[in-house]
Amino acid sequence: MTINTLRLMAATVGGTIATFVRPAIPYAALCTAMVALDVITAYALSRRVRRRYGTARAGLLRSRNLGRALLTLARIYALLLLATAVDALLMPSAGALRFCTGAVCFWQAISILENESSCSDAAWARIARRWLIDKARRHLQ
Repeated sequence: MTINTLRLMAATVGGTIATFVRPAIPYAALCTAMVALDVITAYALSRRVRRRYGTARAGLLRSRNLGRALLTLARIYALLLLATAVDALLMPSAGALRFCTGAVCFWQAISILENESSCSDAAWARIARRWLIDKARRHLQ
């Protein structure tokens, strides 16, 4: 094989992958922003727990937690690529990519609300804690 043949094969494979992945990029950006907001609100909750209870472990940005967020992003990206394949190959009018993005955004929005309502004295937070999980306990353990 010559170098031109290898270049042609690499361009063909790269173009095919880019064409497949391209429709999922805006949805992946939205999901990434939601996960980033969840990480930011979790860090803010950790700082609130540290101020209120004075624990040494809370209020720190840990690499283990950041690794869990990156693993969550990898799972979300895999889900979005699978949804793209379903839309492209099986059911073009199904809207699987939009449905999966909506589900991920809803999941992250609930998590953000849980983070914001935990360890808060606001009136809306007391009402929200009736239905949402109090995540402050996780930072105390």
